[in-house]
Amino acid sequence: MTSTPEFGKVFISVKSTTGENLTESQKETLKTNLQQYTVASITPVIVDPETLFLILQSNVKFNPSATTKGNATIESNVRNTITNYNTDNLNTFNGLFRHSKLTGLIDDTDTSITGNILNVSLAKYIIPTLAESKSYKVYFNNKLYNPHSGHNSSGGGIVASTGFGIVGQNVTEFFFDDDGNGNIRVYSIVSGVRTYLDSTAGTIDYDAGVISINPISINSVSNVDGATSTQIRITVIPDSLDIVPKRNQLLEIDLVNTTVTASIDTVSEGNDSGNTTFTTTSGYTSPSSYN
Repeated sequence: MTSTPEFGKVFISVKSTTGENLTESQKETLKTNLQQYTVASITPVIVDPETLFLILQSNVKFNPSATTKGNATIESNVRNTITNYNTDNLNTFNGLFRHSKLTGLIDDTDTSITGNILNVSLAKYIIPTLAESKSYKVYFNNKLYNPHSGHNSSGGGIVASTGFGIVGQNVTEFFFDDDGNGNIRVYSIVSGVRTYLDSTAGTIDYDAGVISINPISINSVSNVDGATSTQIRITVIPDSLDIVPKRNQLLEIDLVNTTVTASIDTVSEGNDSGNTTFTTTSGYTSPSSYN
């Protein structure tokens, strides 16, 4: 939902207990019921909630001397922790994602866990109108990672997408990325190399967290997560690891694409040979595409 002011209107977003958006009939009934509480100059507008998905990458270190559990069990238990955090803290209009809180919960999942690194990507979906030239806006409403002009341009910037076809381009599969300079690009993979069809296919406002795609005639949508889909998923890297929902946004962890990897902490085992590696948790490179 855009942040552009519309005077004389109050926007209301409702999260249904069934998980489905309200029907047009239900929205009209709600507006009618609200009339007794509104003044003449105010018009209520019912808008659907929008879900902003979080895709997590959890890399857990554990001390095998402190547990009889193997990697698979540790990973399963950490995944349960993430699922419970999603249920208990998100999917409400004021449900903030606190990176440090979830990191702490992961550490507390098992006494053998010595630490974890938790990376965060954001994802939203667009439903293209097939075979029609149309523009699209994708609102993440959180500042996006762009430490310098041209960041990761050769690797696709911070934007990745699932595939789609374009009218007049045969059966070629295309994807979106960005150039680190505020431009959205459309490319295909030819012999393992990104080949750009359009290097100015739209814009990305890193500070506002908004992607604007110029009119484009999409005629097909690739499978998403191995299943037939009508939607294109667009992912980005946020500037902050804490994610805040705004206006009619809901946060939800994408448990299908969230990954958990548990490995032995060689430092706790005394095998680091005096070498210490420092790892940062922001600014990692997004995948080139999701198939």
